[in-house]
Amino acid sequence: MGTNSEIYLIGVAVLFFLIIVFLFIKKISNSGKLKVKIESVPDSFDSIEEQSSVENQKTFEFNINKEEQELAVLNLISVDRSMFDIEQIFGFISNCGAKVKNKYFSFIDEKGKEKFRIINALNPGTFDQDTKTFAIVIVADLSITTNPLDTVRQMVKFSVNFSDKFHATLCDQERIPITKQMISHMESRAQDIARIKQLNNHNIS
Repeated sequence: MGTNSEIYLIGVAVLFFLIIVFLFIKKISNSGKLKVKIESVPDSFDSIEEQSSVENQKTFEFNINKEEQELAVLNLISVDRSMFDIEQIFGFISNCGAKVKNKYFSFIDEKGKEKFRIINALNPGTFDQDTKTFAIVIVADLSITTNPLDTVRQMVKFSVNFSDKFHATLCDQERIPITKQMISHMESRAQDIARIKQLNNHNIS
């Protein structure tokens, strides 16, 4: 009887040890991953759908040939649909290094090429000192950016920082709360675009 009890206790101890090791390894593997705040969004998007500047938005016209565009789009929507403080928005985005251009904000790389831009998600899509909005759009045409993968990562980093400061929900192009898997998909797509660009440049040269 004593021997069976000892075997049972040893088995429990081994199981407990394995659980601790598993949790420790999981913690380490997740420590380097991007933390994305995911919050629920109100079920109805009617107000955004009716006023959205995403479809046919002129500020999306990065180049003349739209068929070659490879748009990466993120939405930042106020959690409670309250209007953002526009002065704080201007200050925050400017402090992040964006420049005002044609009433939208533009991030430029060291070569003077646009990386991505920030527009008002509500029509007409522009920003003024008296603009009232509860949603903004971060968009880039990866087909013309110098470094598509770096651009996507900077877009996500900006969006996460904005979300933390202004209590906004980070969503994808369809205004669905974003997940790490969606971000990974965007990064993979950006890498594919970069490879195609390198291949095309090699063929031209």
